[in-house]
Amino acid sequence: MKIKSKFHRKHLAVLTGLIISQQAFAEATIQRDENLFLNIGIASRVSFSSISDAAPNGSSRSKDFEVEEARLYTNGKLHKNVTYEFNFARNTADDKIELLDGHLGIEVNNYVNVWAGRFLPAASRASASAPMYSTTFDFPIAEQGSYEFAGRDNGAVLFGWDNSAAFKYYVSATNGRQGGSNQADNLSYATRLQYNFWDTEAGFYNLASYDGKKSILSIGASYRYQKDGTGTILNKGDSKYWNLDTRLEKPLSNGAVLGAEASYYNYDNDNTGDTVLPEAKGFFVNGSYTFADTVWIGKFQPKVIYQEFNNDTTGLDRKRVDVGVGYLIDGDSNKRIDLFYFRENRNNLPDIDGIKAIFHVAHFF
Repeated sequence: MKIKSKFHRKHLAVLTGLIISQQAFAEATIQRDENLFLNIGIASRVSFSSISDAAPNGSSRSKDFEVEEARLYTNGKLHKNVTYEFNFARNTADDKIELLDGHLGIEVNNYVNVWAGRFLPAASRASASAPMYSTTFDFPIAEQGSYEFAGRDNGAVLFGWDNSAAFKYYVSATNGRQGGSNQADNLSYATRLQYNFWDTEAGFYNLASYDGKKSILSIGASYRYQKDGTGTILNKGDSKYWNLDTRLEKPLSNGAVLGAEASYYNYDNDNTGDTVLPEAKGFFVNGSYTFADTVWIGKFQPKVIYQEFNNDTTGLDRKRVDVGVGYLIDGDSNKRIDLFYFRENRNNLPDIDGIKAIFHVAHFF
């Protein structure tokens, strides 16, 4: 058994299902040959926040440290056509470790690949980025969903791309909502289509940021549907969702990197009054500029985000602005410290504002 041996990048990009920079996949952690290897990685997100009027007395600023994410990643191949991924994460709701991703895969060719198990169903680009790699400071407020754990669901997905890798498709069937309104045990179906005009992004996931190693101009659209997937037994309705998103990332001649992303969401629960899967719509837009110069061990990346989420079921409308700067260690978005100010206006609740610092690390050994 060899340690730190090289393997074929193309196969790994298809199979990992993890949004880490391409450099992280240059070598396998443990490898016997290009068709039998294991990758091991970790990721964590630790934060400090101070929010107005959020202390227990209701009038003082809160001051809280939090371990938001702690994850262990494993993935690889058992055969040239058989892949696997088993990832584990701390559930902040009960402070226990749970299965995050757990699927087996069959790789036929670039056109046809199948995963079965637990994974992220086809949805927006931001949903695949998740909190560990999002181009927003915090996970977008308009990104909603109800699944097994952390946006994952149990099921199967068919995905692939054309010879140029510019066009990608996904079609998935997962459990979605079980019980309650869904007494007939209907599955949740989802699809996503994506096209890249500049550099391509082969594989199941896109990277949230390529840190200037690629020029990205992509557009994507997704749709999800589950019959009787919302409401109650006596007042059931069909759950429907659609999304449009775009990502731009351009390395400039001076070595800097310009980035921008936008996503729109529409949720339909057949006016059942379901607050878990609400009738709602929202969007976010963001822009960033990564300076070319290295200061000490990293590069600075100023960023601004604007978000809206209008929840027609609860009547709560939210508008949020985030302004801050990231410090990318080694110029890598997967090792960064973010410091930002945010303000959120809410139509029927008090407005809030605060500051937050986040240290995130994601690395494969």
